[in-house]
Amino acid sequence: MEQVVLRVLRAEVRRRKCPGCGNSLRRADIEASFRNDNSIQLHFRCRFCSFEGGGEFELTPEMCREAAQIATADGGEPALPEPESAAIAVLDPITGDELIAVHQILSEWSGGFSQLLAPSPA
Repeated sequence: MEQVVLRVLRAEVRRRKCPGCGNSLRRADIEASFRNDNSIQLHFRCRFCSFEGGGEFELTPEMCREAAQIATADGGEPALPEPESAAIAVLDPITGDELIAVHQILSEWSGGFSQLLAPSPA
């Protein structure tokens, strides 16, 4: 299950644009690892401009249960979200203020894993 969580987080980073240069993070160097049972450290570096980002956040028991369900669905292989290239092309780069806001949201997060990665309503 831990590998499923890490794989989904890496896929989510690859769907984004670099806050430093605006290029896709599809080819970014991404490291994600568990710091302890409930804490994940995520780090990425853009291959175009060397911008570095990431952070550490806590997983809730509900998020772990949902990740386990993903891992066992469809024969044990998790279905990772496909990149939405049309949507990515129109997104603005992430600002420093937005990154701080995401850090604050994750530090207070108590919802499920699927809710965390669910697309926002239009």
